[in-house]
Amino acid sequence: MLSPQYGRVTTAFTDIKEINTVVFIRKLALYETENQRNRNSVIKMKKVEYLLPFNTKDGICKDTSSFNSLLSSHSDISVSETKLRYKTSNYNYSVSMSEVPNQECSVFHVTFEIKTISDRFREMLSAFKKTVGIHLKDDLQIIWDGVGFEWSKKLYPRIYEIENLMRKLISKFMLTNLGVGWHKTVVPTEVKDSIKNSKAKKNHGILYEVDFSQLSNFLFKPYAFKDASKLPMVLKNALEGELNEEKRNEILEFIPKNNWDRYISQIVECESEQLHKKWDKLYEVRCKVAHNNSLTHTDYKDALELCDFLEPILNNAFESLEGIEIPEEEIENISLNTIATVHEPTRAFIKDYSNFNSGLTGLINHNKKVFKSINDISSPISAILKSSSIGQLTISDSLKSTLGGIERTKSTLLASQSFDRLNSITANYNKLFKDASIGFTTGIEGINKPSEISKYFTSGAKYRFDDD
Repeated sequence: MLSPQYGRVTTAFTDIKEINTVVFIRKLALYETENQRNRNSVIKMKKVEYLLPFNTKDGICKDTSSFNSLLSSHSDISVSETKLRYKTSNYNYSVSMSEVPNQECSVFHVTFEIKTISDRFREMLSAFKKTVGIHLKDDLQIIWDGVGFEWSKKLYPRIYEIENLMRKLISKFMLTNLGVGWHKTVVPTEVKDSIKNSKAKKNHGILYEVDFSQLSNFLFKPYAFKDASKLPMVLKNALEGELNEEKRNEILEFIPKNNWDRYISQIVECESEQLHKKWDKLYEVRCKVAHNNSLTHTDYKDALELCDFLEPILNNAFESLEGIEIPEEEIENISLNTIATVHEPTRAFIKDYSNFNSGLTGLINHNKKVFKSINDISSPISAILKSSSIGQLTISDSLKSTLGGIERTKSTLLASQSFDRLNSITANYNKLFKDASIGFTTGIEGINKPSEISKYFTSGAKYRFDDD
């Protein structure tokens, strides 16, 4: 293509009365050649650089000339001063040598340059590494991988897109389907006011503090609604009576399942195990991109294929979330367990909370006459706190305050928008369970406390109080 200067050049020559056509064409050709050379010089060359340490005891590669001779021993390689020819292609090539003081070792710094990376260029690099690798074994060091750099530049936007598609899916799933802890209107005002963390990203919350590998735990890490340690008793009771639908559903709550299998698999035809494996493989490549590790061509192709596989599935799941129906009684349980998949202290709290609730529920069931005003034993702590009186039983203000502290801890966990906040909450809850357990097992007279119930007050929390 002629340059924009062409018009002015033509006009200049036209003003000359006697135009020598041959001279004009030659000058124009020279002008265009120089212009193209200037444009090409702007294109940034891609580099691949190696450091190659040779032991010179055996006389191999004592100088650049003998190094070039080694390369030329490959039937498809020939070397000149600034070029390396591989089969029918030429590449910019340079080599310099440094000697390691007090050691019989020469280090060669080899640089290849190319405008556009091609399959033939990668084939040449492979032949080069095989030729020198016979003598170097594992000592060949790549100090600049221009090929991997180009692949990384192409992969990063795709991986970034997939990662944030996952965040978008989880955000909508939590907000529109679970609500609690993600939809601020259901969190008590005093709890919302307590969430102040300058490190939390504005309008993003805890999902944007979770890294790529942990992110999938929100959807793929299984959890059970009930503690497995209680399953033998439930099975025993079920076997002694008729296994009706209610008992069957109760047993199913002990089986760990992840959020994808519980809910999203209803609307998207993809097994969570397959999706999780694809995500983990993409994570491996992402780590190479993020930490400047060398990428292979297989890494590059695999990552593109993984992105192409994941993108439509995540988009389909996102668009279909409105078709999910989650029973209201499961919402709080799912919210806490979902946070626990990426936060170990929250997982410990849930176990202690579950044990304490089981003990309190058993206590109420064994003392129905005493707790006759408690109707909702699915949430026994809340039920006790809401009751103005519990028959003839008196619960002290301090015990009520402790129970209130447990519920506020749970609500704050659900509302927390950062790991710093979660850590500060879970670091201080242990004493609440200790005081509440003591209050119910020793501080209340006139109630029946069978050993199979009392153990629930001590099985989780007590073990962490031994050093108090």
